Amino acid sequence: MEGISAQDIAATKPDCRGAAALFAQAQNVAIGKTKLTPLSTFALAVMAGMLIATGATFMLLVKGDTNLGFAASQLLGGLCFSLGLLCVIIAGAELFTGNCLMVCAAADKKISWGAVLKNWGIVYVGNLVGSLLMVAILLGANYAGMAGGAVGDAMINVANSKISLSPSAIFFRGIMCNWLVCLAVWMGFAGRTVIDKVFTSIFPVMAFVACGFEHCVANMFFLPMGIAALNTVGYTGEIDPAKLDAIMQTVTAGGACYNIALATLGNIVGGAILVGMIYWVAYHKKA
Repeated sequence: MEGISAQDIAATKPDCRGAAALFAQAQNVAIGKTKLTPLSTFALAVMAGMLIATGATFMLLVKGDTNLGFAASQLLGGLCFSLGLLCVIIAGAELFTGNCLMVCAAADKKISWGAVLKNWGIVYVGNLVGSLLMVAILLGANYAGMAGGAVGDAMINVANSKISLSPSAIFFRGIMCNWLVCLAVWMGFAGRTVIDKVFTSIFPVMAFVACGFEHCVANMFFLPMGIAALNTVGYTGEIDPAKLDAIMQTVTAGGACYNIALATLGNIVGGAILVGMIYWVAYHKKA
């Protein structure tokens, strides 16, 4: 009777990595990020900002259709937005919110906390540059004018709805957002194929967008784009003139910076603490 071949043994392996293996993979990825040069990190961060903005641009197309019901608009918008994070995961880019997971390697002293903060700083600036670059490109493309200007309306309304939130709402929505985003990235480590990564990552991203949670990098695009549509482009479309003055008082650079700052703090808590550190507590090996 012949023995079991290596191929037979390989066939019995699970299709995806186990939970403990995801922790090891997350640490290895974090170590790899610290080995990139600052220029490489910055370039990949710019790319991530552009990719997230592309997903947001796709989402705005859906939000511009006022005939959709609320739930349908939120769900379909979330599906479209997920394009951005899927491109980051599969094509490779440096996204601040996903890099909050680097804490699980720093807590095990496999990388230094200084290296984590350095990465976060470079990536945050790069994400902002990439987001603003996409704003400039879309202004040149007159994207706000699509569907008779309905997309421009959506840009303004999305920015207004985000900046109008209370400080506590922005912060806690930021926590929920990056808890889901980092779970999407973490679950993506389980996949062995592109299809695996797509299907494990897409639903948490859809959920955070559909639920209206706050993603600091996405807001680096949404808020400047709304300000540009309102002021630079001058497009106000079918927005109620009675509400326009109030919107112009709200959708400002100061309001955008305030939102992004609070969302950033919430994102760090949601990703670094509620995902990275919780899994570190669960799986790290004690000396």
